[in-house]
Amino acid sequence: METRQIVVISGKTCSGKSGLASLLEKEFGFAVVSNRRFIDDPQWRLRMEQPEMLDRRRELDDVDFNQWMLLETRAMCEKEKDGRPLVVDHLNTLEQVLQFRQAFGADLVHVHLYAGDPTLQARYAKRVEGDSDPLPYDDVNQLKDAAEIQALKDDADVRVYTERSDSNDTLVRVAARLHLYTPPEIRCVDVLIGGQYGSEGKGNIVAYLAREYDVMVRVGGPNAGHTVASAVGTFTYHHLPSASRDVTARLLLGPGMTIHLPGLLKEIDDCSIGPDRLFIDPQATIIEEADRDAEQVHLVSTIASTGSGSGAAAARRILSRGKATIRLAKDVDELRPYVGTPGNYRGSTSDRLEEAYRSGQSILLEGTQGSGLSIFHGDYPYVTSRDTNVAGCLAEAGISPSRVRKILMVIRPMPIRVGDPDGSEGHISGRLKHPTTFDEIAQFADLEADALNAAEKTSTTNRNRKVGWFEWDQFRKACALNAPTDIVLTFADYLKATNRNARRFEQLHSDTIKFVEELERVSQAPVSLINTRFTRDPDPSDLRSLIDRRNWTARSDRR
Repeated sequence: METRQIVVISGKTCSGKSGLASLLEKEFGFAVVSNRRFIDDPQWRLRMEQPEMLDRRRELDDVDFNQWMLLETRAMCEKEKDGRPLVVDHLNTLEQVLQFRQAFGADLVHVHLYAGDPTLQARYAKRVEGDSDPLPYDDVNQLKDAAEIQALKDDADVRVYTERSDSNDTLVRVAARLHLYTPPEIRCVDVLIGGQYGSEGKGNIVAYLAREYDVMVRVGGPNAGHTVASAVGTFTYHHLPSASRDVTARLLLGPGMTIHLPGLLKEIDDCSIGPDRLFIDPQATIIEEADRDAEQVHLVSTIASTGSGSGAAAARRILSRGKATIRLAKDVDELRPYVGTPGNYRGSTSDRLEEAYRSGQSILLEGTQGSGLSIFHGDYPYVTSRDTNVAGCLAEAGISPSRVRKILMVIRPMPIRVGDPDGSEGHISGRLKHPTTFDEIAQFADLEADALNAAEKTSTTNRNRKVGWFEWDQFRKACALNAPTDIVLTFADYLKATNRNARRFEQLHSDTIKFVEELERVSQAPVSLINTRFTRDPDPSDLRSLIDRRNWTARSDRR
């Protein structure tokens, strides 16, 4: 018999077995072997156990049910001559699993799915809702013996807790373990982007890495604020690359930037940045007050936009082609020290970057917002006005994809969105798959609820945030869009308060280490940096909050 991947699934009724099998079939071309095939009507195939099926299974249990699934799988192997992988939905006993192990050896992967009984029963109740006379859950669930359940858990190669996972979340976690995702390629500029809905803590990560780079590039606009804690205090960057005031790197603002002139000039002054360091592309867009007013009229009250004018300015730039109503950075006298004049533009980022390439300098491109807010790939209309993924950030900066060496994607264990808009018209800022509260997170992690709620306000508008549990499916989509070479985990203390005291990886709580390992399986990239705590009021005596697990550095050879 030729080698092929065989996946067998075990677990209680409503733990997600059929959903996983169906998605393995749909997304990865697995052939499904199922005891549900006894029912000719296709509608039964993906539903949970029903009375007719249970009667048929009882008949089989008396004769050869333990052997039937194995025989059916062998028959399917004979039928599928192209080595197509198979998924068996499902096995109920360790004896069955061991029979499969004996038959298929190292080709077999046993996946066990489980969740709390209240969750399973609630799922079952929802599934049979509307049925005239549904059986009780305990009559339908065939996996009841505690010893048998524990034996299956102990044997499993992959064990997935589906309490807060839908079928797509479960698929991602299992597919990662099965090595079904294509690994990212490593090339040559390092890019840091957010992997969720913004506010992942990118600023502090950039600040930590900044000392290794000769050139720092920022894209986006003032609708994103990156807050950085340093020995001289906390500062929020809306235009300049994070940590600009703390390092000596050259600073580039790309042609895709949207600039609020008063805000940028104040940042330049606050950070004491001179023309010798800052280069602004002449094509960057200037936000007018009319742009900010336009967003206040509609977007702030409907999707909780920051009202910064970035989107309106970008739209006006498109619609005003051929008109004299649009201002670019090259048209602003106050910016000439950083932009230059026609024929002598200092800040054309493509030119400055070519210089850096030739000199062998290290370059860091700082993305803003997060993958889930992309106008093209996010949940429209709850999106921003630009593509926030690596491809969009590279385009805004004027960097070829072939220049990319590392892609760092920053994620937090509990993603956030800005709080819903005020008003009573049912407007929202966007959806979270598994919504929760900071009070619940505080209880989960042994943190102080009042401090957590006080800290979780947006950097740009100081609004309250809403929060949810981790979304594995969204994470994998972000991985597919960005192909990160490195994952950065922030807010590790939200997983356990004791992580705040960790200075090395092995000092993290054991559950946090397991979470990190699963992130690595799903992304097929190492979790290279772990932020153990985030504070807007740092203790200057000890600012250590990052565990650095990288096996690389960005320092250029000339250093």
